[in-house]
Amino acid sequence: MKQKIKRTLAVLRYLPWSIYFNFHYLPLKQALKLPVLLYKPELRRCKGTVIIESDYIRRGMIRLGFRQGALFPDSGITWDNYGGKVVFRGRCTIGNASAIVVRKTGNIVFGNRFMATCSFKLYSCYQIVFEEKVRFGWDSIVVDSSLHKIKDMNNQQVGKGFAPILFGKNNWISSRCFVLQGTKTPDYCIFGAGSILNKDYSSNPTHILMAGNPLTVKKQGIWRDLADDALEYEYVEDILEKDDSNYR
Repeated sequence: MKQKIKRTLAVLRYLPWSIYFNFHYLPLKQALKLPVLLYKPELRRCKGTVIIESDYIRRGMIRLGFRQGALFPDSGITWDNYGGKVVFRGRCTIGNASAIVVRKTGNIVFGNRFMATCSFKLYSCYQIVFEEKVRFGWDSIVVDSSLHKIKDMNNQQVGKGFAPILFGKNNWISSRCFVLQGTKTPDYCIFGAGSILNKDYSSNPTHILMAGNPLTVKKQGIWRDLADDALEYEYVEDILEKDDSNYR
């Protein structure tokens, strides 16, 4: 009961920001349901577009900034959209001390049941796509651009400096991972803590564990069953728990 009261108070305290965000970005019919709830938001720029692609829209299906872990500051979430596009294809939870930056040419797609616990940093200049049921541990960074031009001795740029990122479904990316442009992963893949992802790994088989530097397949025939995880719903509102079958 105490936790439920705390969650309700947190929602109410920052309700004006949530109302602004929903009615600023979403069609009226969607905005009235308040599908996006914010906690301690820092709304630097609210340009660009936000789209919810789901047949079942309900209050709080997208939760940004709520506390998910005690190891990082309870500092909510930073939203900085310069004019790019963000798509939510279902339920999404991104925890405290996190930031989403979308440049004017950026494009981010969150698949259904995306979750990042805390201190999740996401920066898009080009394209980042998460298929359904992707999970991130603490303190991970995803960037689809090098952000700086590299030149050769003839003053010619080396490479494009950006490339799309695509995560397959049911991926578990452990704590303190760094994801760079050009990363592509197979379905049902686990990445060990501290991994640096910077290549196309999609030719690897599914149901694998990758770890090390450089990343190599350490084990095959395993996967994390996100539907059988006691922590899955620990921080999600009771109202969402009652009818979770709509999101499977």
